Amino acid sequence: MCRVCIDVLTNHYTYINELLICRALHEKDEGGLSRAKFFFIALVCSFLWYVVPGYLFTTLTNISWLCWIFSKSVTAQQIGSGMRGLGVGALTLDWTAVASFLFSPLISPFFAIANVFVGYALVVYVVTPIAYWGLNVYNANRFPIFSSHLFTAQGQRYNIPAIVDNHFELNVAEYEKQGRIHLSVFFALTYGFGFATIASTLTHVFCFYGR
Repeated sequence: MCRVCIDVLTNHYTYINELLICRALHEKDEGGLSRAKFFFIALVCSFLWYVVPGYLFTTLTNISWLCWIFSKSVTAQQIGSGMRGLGVGALTLDWTAVASFLFSPLISPFFAIANVFVGYALVVYVVTPIAYWGLNVYNANRFPIFSSHLFTAQGQRYNIPAIVDNHFELNVAEYEKQGRIHLSVFFALTYGFGFATIASTLTHVFCFYGR
């Protein structure tokens, strides 16, 4: 193909792309609402939907009627709180909270969301309560049921800077003074199931796709 033909085709495709972009932004549909106006309205609505629970009124991220009724009960806070507990009966108007664990239903297929939900429900509503209240695994009752912090054997917050020296090496004497590091039961289960997920992925590939 000669140089002139290439330049003509290139200019032709460039013109078509510019025309499509122009039509997408400025062309009006039969209803009279252009795509640009629809995009702007959707942008404003999504911004307002997030800014209210995310910045102006953060309580909407976790509406727990159980915590309101039994405000002085530690067990009720552990069961009903959507921030530091199991979130039973808790409601939210924050879209980021809805899509944080179960992914966004706008971009993920239903079977993927259902699969994640089943695993999430088993861990949060079955395994965690049994390990915390039923079996008291590794003295789980001494620590919060849901927390990413580290604790001492007495249930106090672990002083991490105290066991690390100026060279970012372990201070064995201070570590022996504070004792072993303990995790909350949910955080420990998350670690355990995370490693199990890696092993199960390899096993799945070997069993179903291995030759």
